[in-house]
Amino acid sequence: MDKKYWELFYLKHGKDKDISECSSFAQFCLDNFFIGKNFNIIELGSGNGRDAIYLASHEHSVVAIDQSTTAIDIEKQGLNIEVAHLLSPRAADFVYEDYTQYKKIDAFYSRFTIHSITKSDEEALLSNVYSALKDGGLFCIEVRTTKDPLFGVGQDCGDNTFMTDGHRRRFIDSVEFRNRVVGMGFKELYFIEKDNLSVYKNDNPVLMRIILKK
Repeated sequence: MDKKYWELFYLKHGKDKDISECSSFAQFCLDNFFIGKNFNIIELGSGNGRDAIYLASHEHSVVAIDQSTTAIDIEKQGLNIEVAHLLSPRAADFVYEDYTQYKKIDAFYSRFTIHSITKSDEEALLSNVYSALKDGGLFCIEVRTTKDPLFGVGQDCGDNTFMTDGHRRRFIDSVEFRNRVVGMGFKELYFIEKDNLSVYKNDNPVLMRIILKK
């Protein structure tokens, strides 16, 4: 992951209003899959904590992991007494985190993070998540795909990865990804691949939303 890029990004933009409100993906997961209270959720790459705080405000316990200490500091500052006991920000590499240290994990939540890691890191992460997730647990993912308008733009770094403005993005082949996770033993509960799911300024990415169940 581009740790330096994200440290600078959150130092400059971490408190911007348009990335401080929860994402539409967090709302989607809460409304359709995180039904009831007291899910134990681990967020992979929590950034400034907007989704983690939103999920905790609905009485779910969230461990919010991000490699950026700047982002984690911003997240801690955003906590209030209503959610502080339910949210645990942690500065760490979510790919290689030891998830055996956590209690029963009901769901892993990953928004815009799998396309920020290498293919080999993705393979390690999927194995780590599958091993740590409880039987019947959920893996909720939103990620850019090879149908995204930015695919092919900028410096070609290999493995469907392109760099623009100092930022690497690895675009996910949704067919290959779905075949791989199902082959691992996940069951696909939901899938969509389209634009207009998360528009940010002039960026309207084509995203894969996929909900997997162990």
